Amino acid sequence: MMNEVLEASRVLLSLFFLVLSSWQDLKKREVSNKVWATYGPAGLVLLIMQYFFNSSSVREGDIILWFASIGLTTVIALVLFYTGFFGGADSKALICLAIALPVYPSSIMKHVTTYVFFFPLAVLVNSVLGASLLTIVIVCYNLSQVLRREKLFEGLENESFLSKAVAFATGFKVRTEKMKGSSFYFLLEQFSKEENKGVVRRLKLTPRLDDDPQKEAQQKELLNELNGKIWVTPGLPFLVFVTAGFVAALVAGDFTSWLILRIVSP
Repeated sequence: MMNEVLEASRVLLSLFFLVLSSWQDLKKREVSNKVWATYGPAGLVLLIMQYFFNSSSVREGDIILWFASIGLTTVIALVLFYTGFFGGADSKALICLAIALPVYPSSIMKHVTTYVFFFPLAVLVNSVLGASLLTIVIVCYNLSQVLRREKLFEGLENESFLSKAVAFATGFKVRTEKMKGSSFYFLLEQFSKEENKGVVRRLKLTPRLDDDPQKEAQQKELLNELNGKIWVTPGLPFLVFVTAGFVAALVAGDFTSWLILRIVSP
């Protein structure tokens, strides 16, 4: 009985903090570190309590799986962060989730047909799959602009096909005025000033902000000298997708495994 209570507590704890962080992400596009400073330790305490209350049925292999899940999830979260695909809050959410629920809750495994045993990875896969649907919307919008004979890459003709393809799938053009003081868009362009050319624009593959405040200020200053439209990507509140992926993993399991099974099944 105590085992089920503690397991349910870890699930509810995770749901609470993911919903809270999603709300902050939607409202401010940032999440207070107090959320993770509370969520991670609380999840760890509940996990340790579950081990001691259920130590007779917890095998050594289970503990190894817990550590393996936490370690692998942490590595993936940090790689995604340092390569610019994840924000800091997204990475912290995934790491805290791994601490609180390193493997699939046993009570949930009885009801889902497909799942990745490392629960945080199932949530991550579901989140990415859900977020990728936004790409379809962006591509359809850009195609409509092409049909309207909009010159999407005017001034960027010399950019590589790969850079243009990434911009086409992940962003769209807005007027420069919309970027001034906005936290809901990230630049998909970088600027430099050259003699006899003025401000030179280049596409960049990821919208990650520059860690150097001086360079960031320089980019904003050059942006003020531009007129017309520039490429941006929406400030995607990915934590909303993480929360949705978490609920989906509990209710239906891992969607990618489910799709693969449906495709290969006769």
